[in-house]
Amino acid sequence: MRKLLAAAAATLVAGAAGGGAWAAPCAHTCTTPQVNIVYFGATAPNQAVNIAMTNLYGDPVNTCSSVIKVYQCAQDLDNNGTFETCVRAFVGDNKGSCEGVGAMDNKQSNFNICDPNAAGAPNSGSAGLKSASLLNDEDGHPLYANYSGADVSYTLCEPVETNGTILRPDVFANTETQVFVNPFVAIANRNIEGALNARAKTAGGAACPYASNDCYKLDLNLTAQKGQSIFGSNNLCDWRTLSKDIDPSTFRNIGTVLRNRLSGTRRLFNVQVLANQAVGLGNVYIAGSGGLVTEVNGNLWCGNDSANCGENQSTGQVGIGSVSAACTGTNANTTDLGILGVDRLITIDPGTPADPHDDWSARNNGTDSYDPIKYEGTDFNKANVRCGRYQWWSIERNYYDNDSNVAINGRQGYYFPDSGTKATAVKALINQLTIDAASDPTLVPLGDMYVTKAKDGAPLFPNKPYNSFCNEP
Repeated sequence: MRKLLAAAAATLVAGAAGGGAWAAPCAHTCTTPQVNIVYFGATAPNQAVNIAMTNLYGDPVNTCSSVIKVYQCAQDLDNNGTFETCVRAFVGDNKGSCEGVGAMDNKQSNFNICDPNAAGAPNSGSAGLKSASLLNDEDGHPLYANYSGADVSYTLCEPVETNGTILRPDVFANTETQVFVNPFVAIANRNIEGALNARAKTAGGAACPYASNDCYKLDLNLTAQKGQSIFGSNNLCDWRTLSKDIDPSTFRNIGTVLRNRLSGTRRLFNVQVLANQAVGLGNVYIAGSGGLVTEVNGNLWCGNDSANCGENQSTGQVGIGSVSAACTGTNANTTDLGILGVDRLITIDPGTPADPHDDWSARNNGTDSYDPIKYEGTDFNKANVRCGRYQWWSIERNYYDNDSNVAINGRQGYYFPDSGTKATAVKALINQLTIDAASDPTLVPLGDMYVTKAKDGAPLFPNKPYNSFCNEP
């Protein structure tokens, strides 16, 4: 596991914000793409996908946001030593796992990608954004979402897809590839730090890349049962119920923020934490992990964000809820609680580089205002995930369109037939994601796990003999 000390953390944060500051230009430039890969899907691995593309193709040929980028470089896809195939790869304006599954299933192109030829390239910014439908593939057909990632199986997305149906299940069943383990956390607005007894918060010290006392490990704990009361029944609203170390003299309202129903983060939360209990109408529902962070940063909740309060589980309409009758808080005394993928965290080593078991995590952007908290009494770190002590995680899946039929939306079908250079190109990208997980500070390679799950949200069971790695020093 990579330990994140002060200097390394600063580099990671710069890379996460700026899109791979450690990259280099494409080693084998090319001008006419023969393969076009368009990623649209889960937001949690956005940076992992960008890093994998950077490692394969070099620097982006254009950057339109911290996520939306385009790469182009010749690849040796037949392993003969000649870089013969020009690959262009896009990371789209992703919203979530099930949005991506639906977009690929329906061959949709109603999302933004980065125009490689826009004015100002390689740093066009928002001026370079263009609908995927306005750019063509190598055969002159409009681009669409042909490569997707999901935090959960496509089968968990099916209930929230159009008409509750995956139109092309064989595409997903035949191309599903497990790439890494992706953990998730509950996050609290940093206002809660001021309500905690000193014994319940540990400063990051020199390991914190922002300031010596600007990262805190909090002794706050979310259990599945409390999660069901907080986010499901909406009847547990007092921060004092989460810890004896919260100042007992004052009621502090829990403002609840969830991803919307199309999010893989949310689909996993439904089975892992809520145990399929219905969500309440007193939560705010947001598309995209960036949107959720914005809500938590600002302590937005149903009391001051009525437009996003409550969600219709059949249609996805938001703004239909209200503050729960059990929650008597005001805007002034509300502190938010939300859920997030660990891609937005950094790992803090408390001065024991030989011991990965005592690592903890903090926000990956110094200007954000949230702290991760424990789940079922355990801090998130990679060692705790590997050994089965931290259980809120899923196996990230990748899918690609290998359908040779002209089918949905009149889109010209296949991009990645089962053999040939196109399939080799997308498989090489998926393989790069699995390789990169070994050096990622938060994602876990599948081969490093000592436990697994039969399906999303299911109990753990060992997948190999006990290993002394799990003997915490």
